[in-house]
Amino acid sequence: MEFKRIKLSPESTNKLRTFKARTGLTPNISCRLALALSINEQNKLSLELYSDDTGQEINCYTFLGDQELMLLSLYTQWCYENNVAKKNYYEYLLAHINRGVEMLTNRVKGLDGLLELLKNN
Repeated sequence: MEFKRIKLSPESTNKLRTFKARTGLTPNISCRLALALSINEQNKLSLELYSDDTGQEINCYTFLGDQELMLLSLYTQWCYENNVAKKNYYEYLLAHINRGVEMLTNRVKGLDGLLELLKNN
């Protein structure tokens, strides 16, 4: 899967800004957590709800860091299990990240909440 950067929605950009103030976690780390959290969800992912990509841009290396193999393997497995065409991988990746940011920021209000989230998932 080839991409140079991810482009978040304006809503996710704002939520990540607030999340950083509450937890100290940078957007790239939060997006990694968001991706994993969204992949773990069993309900269907709607591209239409998460198609706005006019917010913050994060380059690929900053987003994935040294967890690139693990994160992309998890994501590629999800795509395989859900019969996602390779041409749609990037759109689903963005949708997962944006949905995950929404989930993460709704569930975690501070570092204690982050610890609880990690224990329960």
